[in-house]
Amino acid sequence: MLGFVAGALLWWPVGFLGVGPWPHLPLDVFAGDTLFLGATAAAASVSLLVRSPWPRLLVVVVASGLGWLLDPPPGRYPHEQAVLAALLGGAAVVGILLGARGAKGPLAAATVLAVVAGLSPATWPRGLALALALALPFAVATWQRAAPTLLSLVRLVVTWLLFALLARALSYGWDLVRPGAGGVPVGQQARTVADAGWDFMRTQWWTHSQALVSSSTRWFVIAAVLAVVLVVARAGRHGLRRRTPRS
Repeated sequence: MLGFVAGALLWWPVGFLGVGPWPHLPLDVFAGDTLFLGATAAAASVSLLVRSPWPRLLVVVVASGLGWLLDPPPGRYPHEQAVLAALLGGAAVVGILLGARGAKGPLAAATVLAVVAGLSPATWPRGLALALALALPFAVATWQRAAPTLLSLVRLVVTWLLFALLARALSYGWDLVRPGAGGVPVGQQARTVADAGWDFMRTQWWTHSQALVSSSTRWFVIAAVLAVVLVVARAGRHGLRRRTPRS
């Protein structure tokens, strides 16, 4: 029940805090990238917190539906409402699938947090999700598992960078959308977005990744602090267990 309430309360802030006033969604064809990325990150967070399939689907559907009803798209352009509905619905499915694996353990939950940190367009400190993701592997780390823990950290950083790059590439391609251009089919505009996004990934992946890493230094430090706290807490708990006499 606690996960259900937390998921319902966090859906909008995780995906759209700072994008617009609560609880409105950016239901504008020019902000289609923001809508898709925010709804995907929000659904992934709900899927991480709400373990049962039907309750998690209920939270995502109700939250998305309320946002749609509050500000229904005006339909100023051909297929605008259909495109936005497809983006919102597709984001819900993708986000639920991405977040569902988070229930498998701390490492899986850390992966979901890295994905959310990379995708969300919200203005909340997304680096906090990254810091938590990088600290979680130490919740199950041991001296015997030092190498797998380091590999997990590398994998989490790569996951974060990959999804952040995908998000930026989508936004880069979406900037070329011209819904008012008469006679241009939706499929052709989608191909334009995909081609431009791929060009960005192919030519800017290294520069963009370097910029992300350099701008997130403080979150790496916070992750290290959280990791130390987890290790100390685990060590203290094991010490108490050893001292507790068995009945």
